[in-house]
Amino acid sequence: MATKAASTAKTLASSKKTTRTNKGKDTKLTLENLVQDGDKYDKLHRVCFEDGRYTEVHACFRPTRIDDMLVSFSEFITEYNHRFSEMKENKLMDYLSLHILLFFSTLTERTDYSFEEKVDIFHKMLDSELAETIFEHFDKTEIQKIYSRIWKKFSMYEELVQNNKELQSELLDYIDHANLKNTDVIKNVLIQNN
Repeated sequence: MATKAASTAKTLASSKKTTRTNKGKDTKLTLENLVQDGDKYDKLHRVCFEDGRYTEVHACFRPTRIDDMLVSFSEFITEYNHRFSEMKENKLMDYLSLHILLFFSTLTERTDYSFEEKVDIFHKMLDSELAETIFEHFDKTEIQKIYSRIWKKFSMYEELVQNNKELQSELLDYIDHANLKNTDVIKNVLIQNN
C-alpha cells in the first residue's frame, strides 16, 4: 500500500516536470533544436511611417539582452538619483520605455551612451511622437517579459536579504542614510521584520 502511494507520488512529480508542446510522438531535444529556438530572437518587425521612414523592432526579446538592458537602466536610475532628486514613478516608466527602445529596435546599434548623452537623448525622445508609435509596435507579451524579469530579480534579492543578516544590515543602513521618504515602509517591504 505504501509502495503504491510512493509510486503514484513519484509518477505525479515526474509528470509535473515534463513540459509537452507536441501531443504526438516524443522526440529527443537536441542542441540543434536549442539553436533553432534561439533564431527567433533575430526576427524583426518593420515599423513604417507615412513619410517613408522606417525602423525595426525585435519580435522576441532575448533574455540576455533583457538583462543587459536592465543593468543599463538600473545604472541610469542610480546616477539620476545621485545627481538629481529621486525620480518620480511616471518618469521611471518613461525611462524604462526609452531603454526598451534603445535595446530592442534598430534605431541605433549603440547602447553604451554616457549618462549625459542618455539624458539628452531621452528628453528629446520623450517629446517625439515617433518614439511613442515605435513603442506601440512591440509585442505586449515581450514587454511583459521585462516586467516579469524585474520582479523575479526583486524576489531573488529579497530572498537573499532575508537569508543574509550582514546584507540586511547594510541595506537598512543604506535606507537610513538615503534621501527617501517612508523609510519604515520601505524597510518593512524589503525586509519583513518579525
